[in-house]
Amino acid sequence: MFAEFTENAAEKVSDKITCESCGVEFSCGANVGKCWCFAVEMKAETLAELREDFNHCLCEDCLSKFSKEIFTKFV
Repeated sequence: MFAEFTENAAEKVSDKITCESCGVEFSCGANVGKCWCFAVEMKAETLAELREDFNHCLCEDCLSKFSKEIFTKFV
């Protein structure tokens, strides 16, 4: 029973997902409201462009990179 509780608790802490930008696997805690990405600051325009280009989460390295540069979509 303890092992089951521990496994269920771990599932609720974070999800393992793959960065849509670079392909690296990372942990995301957004499902429980505690993710490192909540602290990343960026311009509203940059966030809007990222949401247009990506459907899922980005890893910390990619999100930090995009938050520090002007993200311009190449069409």
